[in-house]
Amino acid sequence: MTTRCIAYGDCNTEGLKGYQEPVWPELVALYLGQSLVNCGHTMSTTRELLRYAQAFPPGDYQVGFIQYGLVDSWQVFRGAPYVLYYPDNPFRKIARKLVKKIKKLGRRLHLLQRLGAVEQVPLPEYLANVSQVVGSAPQTRFVLVATPPNLDEPRNPRIRAYNQALRDLAKQHRNAVVADAYDQLWASRSECLMADGTHLSAEGHRVVAKAVIAALEKTPPETRQQ
Repeated sequence: MTTRCIAYGDCNTEGLKGYQEPVWPELVALYLGQSLVNCGHTMSTTRELLRYAQAFPPGDYQVGFIQYGLVDSWQVFRGAPYVLYYPDNPFRKIARKLVKKIKKLGRRLHLLQRLGAVEQVPLPEYLANVSQVVGSAPQTRFVLVATPPNLDEPRNPRIRAYNQALRDLAKQHRNAVVADAYDQLWASRSECLMADGTHLSAEGHRVVAKAVIAALEKTPPETRQQ
């Protein structure tokens, strides 16, 4: 088995633009002594996860990290369009600009209240997407990383619901464990979250990395492959 690991995730996996400190996947890879392929992509969801898994098959790696939910759990008006961020092309970039205008108009017209609110990626689809990738590589050890809390507190009940579902999903796969630092991040939110309320600070990345390492150490490879 190769000694590489791969991370699939959103902005807190990729790291905020201009952020200079190591992000949590880099800290974990350093601890494991493995090289890292980081497929984190800002604004992405488990819909992008499926495309990344096609381009970078998880079976080629010893360990895989999956961290989505921040955008998946975001509420939009029913029927709101969505354009993938990966793989990208000029047409999708134009389409996303158009979608932003539609959503801005939707807020002005109160479409969330008129048409009803749904998550960007509904929970059943979210779970199916993660399960598909984990199930595609039974010899790869996966860590399903819980979504951090948000300083925009109305978002947190949905984030917690997705995190709980992620924990339940891990029990269905012998090659998956969960790393959940939500409570610790929230307890130290002034140190762990940036002022924008969404992105992890350097301390936040360290907290998540420790949770991932602890999850891996509790489940040695021979235990997961029995």
